[in-house]
Amino acid sequence: ASAPAAFDYYVQVGAFSRPEDAEQQRAKLAIMGFIAKISEREQSGRPVYRVRLGPYATREEADGMQARLGESSIEARLVRAER
Repeated sequence: ASAPAAFDYYVQVGAFSRPEDAEQQRAKLAIMGFIAKISEREQSGRPVYRVRLGPYATREEADGMQARLGESSIEARLVRAER
């Protein structure tokens, strides 16, 4: 048996300084059939609203979603987060 993965993988499709911009991106993805979530994080003393799909248990799953987004002309990047 292999050890459980120490990471979750997300596919990030944007980081915005305004929550309404993040919501607009999330809504655009929803119309296309993708379910994304918005998470807020402070960066350099300012809030950043990240739009992400996931978590995915494996990098392969996340890579697959990133490829599907690319086919829809949506720029996305892989993000790895510790569990």
